[in-house]
Amino acid sequence: MHKAFEIWVHQRYGNRYDISRDQEGFYCREVVKRMFETWCHCRGLSMV
Repeated sequence: MHKAFEIWVHQRYGNRYDISRDQEGFYCREVVKRMFETWCHCRGLSMV
């Protein structure tokens, strides 16, 4: 699921956003966390 999101971000925004993740697997940047939450919600996916 993360990989599909990251591909989408790269296709749509290029290198504009840092999509690196911390040791626990969460995105480091708050804006990317919110984008991921919205992306999952729009697709009806669970964020677990």
